[in-house]
Amino acid sequence: MELGVSSLDTAGFLLARIIRRFYFSHMHDSSIPDILCDIPMFSELEENDLERIASHSRIHDCGKGKLLFHEGDPYRGMYVVLQGGVKVFKMSPEGKETVLHILFPPHTLAEIPMFAGQDYPAHAECLADSRVLFVEKEGFLGCLRENPDLALRMLAGLSRRLRVLATQLEDRTAHDVRTRVIRYLLEEYQRQRTPKRVLPLLTLPISKSLLAAHIGTTLETLSRTMRKLEEEGKISMKGKTVLLQEREQLEKEYRVTSGHHR
Repeated sequence: MELGVSSLDTAGFLLARIIRRFYFSHMHDSSIPDILCDIPMFSELEENDLERIASHSRIHDCGKGKLLFHEGDPYRGMYVVLQGGVKVFKMSPEGKETVLHILFPPHTLAEIPMFAGQDYPAHAECLADSRVLFVEKEGFLGCLRENPDLALRMLAGLSRRLRVLATQLEDRTAHDVRTRVIRYLLEEYQRQRTPKRVLPLLTLPISKSLLAAHIGTTLETLSRTMRKLEEEGKISMKGKTVLLQEREQLEKEYRVTSGHHR
């Protein structure tokens, strides 16, 4: 397949934005119980349980750069990302930033301290204008005390979340940078794709420097790896738009180098 990004029409470039706007407008129109039931952690709960948790939850609109919490702050509750994106990171005593996670809708964050009784273990900052759902600690734990069966139904969701975290750790330590880059591009393509989209293209939702931190490498190594993929004709790039020119070959390479089956 030989197709340069320059040949893509304007509709192709705008498609990802249209999809995201549709998703976000749906989230805006949904009630809090509807939002909660779409989150893996709460997906096994009954309607009355969701209503009770919703009574202790509220939606916040946060501007770009807004800190949801600082590392060491007393724990107040957990968040669900509904729109935009959130960076979770730590700062060394020397001021060096280490990005732990980049979270997009509909990911949760800071749910583990809810049960561990700890303070916030890291900083969380909005990467863009964002909308988040805040679930307040005391009210939520009160629901659990009143209905212990509620906690049992939530264990499956928490287990799935921990498996995702374990996979992310494995990818950062066991796979080389090229494999991690390919995995990210394929997953982002799957997240943004739609049946109406003809071309295998995606829009990078974060800067390259944040992407490098997200996959555990340096900006220089990331740029070198993506240039190599372009030189090989596997991808084409224009700004933040990436065309997977040889998507099937990328999927095959990922299966071989990672040992995963997609």
